[in-house]
Amino acid sequence: MLVTYVRSSSYNNYAFCQMQYFITYVLGHQSDSGKKADMGTMAHKVMEILAGLKKFQQDNSRKKYLVVEDDAAGKIRIHKDSLYTDDFVDELCNIAIDCYAKNSKHKFGPKDRRDISETVWTFLRHSDGQFDPRLRNIHHPEPHFDIPIEEDWAKFEYEINGEKVEGQLAIKGTIDLVTKLNDDTIEVIDWKTGRRMDWATGEVKDYEKLENDAQLLLYFYAISKLYPEYPNRIMSIFFYKDKDGDPDPRPFSLMFDKSDEARFLEMLRIRVEEIRQNNSPKLLDPTRNHWKCKYLCHFCKNNWEGTDEKMCIYIEKHLKEHGMEKTLEECTRPGFNIGFYEAPG
Repeated sequence: MLVTYVRSSSYNNYAFCQMQYFITYVLGHQSDSGKKADMGTMAHKVMEILAGLKKFQQDNSRKKYLVVEDDAAGKIRIHKDSLYTDDFVDELCNIAIDCYAKNSKHKFGPKDRRDISETVWTFLRHSDGQFDPRLRNIHHPEPHFDIPIEEDWAKFEYEINGEKVEGQLAIKGTIDLVTKLNDDTIEVIDWKTGRRMDWATGEVKDYEKLENDAQLLLYFYAISKLYPEYPNRIMSIFFYKDKDGDPDPRPFSLMFDKSDEARFLEMLRIRVEEIRQNNSPKLLDPTRNHWKCKYLCHFCKNNWEGTDEKMCIYIEKHLKEHGMEKTLEECTRPGFNIGFYEAPG
């Protein structure tokens, strides 16, 4: 398979289902987001805007009005005293819901709105507001990163439809929030509205699992390059739900060091080389009877355009009949460029 960049979702997706990874990240076909995922995006947007307003206040302490220009919610302008009111948070929840609901195929009723609001307030109030961005020194809200891996094994060169694509493998993504604790220490905060579990294995994520969590290690490596002036970097991940999907708010904070950068690079090298050598991606379940196939996978529920075959089946057959090169040529989503990264919404 071709691989030009890795982000935490693609790394984990390959472990979950190689075929889903291939269709998504190599051929460029996107899954429809589920309702719970959309609700998570809405809650994240509230936290992002609160952090942005606090950052504006820090940088403009004499101004009475705080302003952020958000890519989804538009311009938010409030009096500085409103930032810390419950009414504004409730209003912001509705703004976030409305701006995403208008483009979603899902409907969001009063219960959904209450659930999203409850998620936001849980993040804000937990441990006496320890994770409330309004009570933090904001270093960077929602930073995007695109960092080349400067290792020989990370070089790539492919020919796609007669065009040569070459470069250096990169890690790319978006971090929820980076806060400054002191002149030597920053803390990354990542809010999780989904279940506290590894979807590939079904195991509960605890400290032991998180010490080897690809996303946390990837983020740690990224911030070590983005903010090298801070020798101490805390990684905090705040789960709202337990393994079964019931509210059970639990934050976990971990410290990594220089040796973990090398450990991450080795994990990444092994995964990338496995992907590169894979011309026959495996399915989560060859029979496609697993509940994750039937109920979670967009490609097992929707037909390939112009056929009566599910997308997953169509691509599997195409690979077997025509091989990788022909499948890339004929089945890549029009306009998709594997060398270009689209940030998640």
